[in-house]
Amino acid sequence: MSPKPPDPRRKPSMTDVADLAGVSVMTVSNVINRPQIVAEATRDKVHAAMRDLRYRNNLVARSLRLAQPRQIGYVLPPPDQSGNQYMDRFLHDLAVGCQDADRNLTLITELDTEALMTACEDLYFGQSVAGFVISNVGAEDSRPVELHKRGIPFAAYGRTGEAFASPWSWAEGDAALGIEMAVDHVADLGHRELAFVGANHSSITMVQREIGYRDACLRRGLTSSVAEDRIIHADSHLASGVRIATELLDRTTDYFDSPPTAIICKSDQLAAGVVIALQGRGLVPGRDVAVTGYDDTPLTSFGTVGITSVRQASALIAAELVRLVIDQPDEPEHLLLRPELVVRSSTDPAAGAHPDPPKVF
Repeated sequence: MSPKPPDPRRKPSMTDVADLAGVSVMTVSNVINRPQIVAEATRDKVHAAMRDLRYRNNLVARSLRLAQPRQIGYVLPPPDQSGNQYMDRFLHDLAVGCQDADRNLTLITELDTEALMTACEDLYFGQSVAGFVISNVGAEDSRPVELHKRGIPFAAYGRTGEAFASPWSWAEGDAALGIEMAVDHVADLGHRELAFVGANHSSITMVQREIGYRDACLRRGLTSSVAEDRIIHADSHLASGVRIATELLDRTTDYFDSPPTAIICKSDQLAAGVVIALQGRGLVPGRDVAVTGYDDTPLTSFGTVGITSVRQASALIAAELVRLVIDQPDEPEHLLLRPELVVRSSTDPAAGAHPDPPKVF
């Protein structure tokens, strides 16, 4: 499908150039600002798209960007008592993204919204930072609303309930697609009775993971897998995975008379708990019950079992957030980035027979 032409009533944007050239917005930005790091063939494609669209980079805006403070603020989320290894990795990727853009990362720890806004105002209007990245965005999160109201540049990792209508830029992994990939994987292996562990509405991305599970099951005709007792709400603690897996394996109801043969989890912590429960019963994950996690954290190498998990494009998400803060696009950008499924022994029907390396899809 050819890219949709830009609205003739507005000036073409960097996103329009990227769509026409078939590259990312960051690549277009690099061609404009750091052409030496882009391959010649790619530069030629971008320049051709710029000519076709009669796009001219705003030199005044570029000068303002070059005069920006060299710091980007990151608002640290509250400590996660369940242990969030993914966000630890994201913080590292965000620091790398800042360095790649010739910026440094400044951490802000105020948790109260009023105190946080005061800190952000002091840092931005005091010309100490160019803008902010906020993460762990909730459906009714007031932080992006307040930052936008104050005219403080920022990019959000995650969306509020306004989603694609929000007047600020955000980026996140496509959570629904990630869970759909996990469901399709186990369904392709022949599993017909599934369960989803960890559904909750703490954030839009968690809602999207449940939506992805429901949509994929219904698309594959796995109607019993979306019954009330097959979608379990829980936190992300490993112990919750142990408890819920035990209940699922013991449960018989009006909806089904046999336990699920595949358990899709919203996090690697829960998946590790499920693995513990299975092993405690003498069952082999993969051979007897398939298990998948989410975020591809170090827990996927849990003991002797490799856990199949959805890997987010953390480095790309971080780089796009940095770009959005630096470039401050005239129109908000809302980016859903495709994840990958890393397949390990927890979904291998022959698990225990051979130590296959992980496969990425």
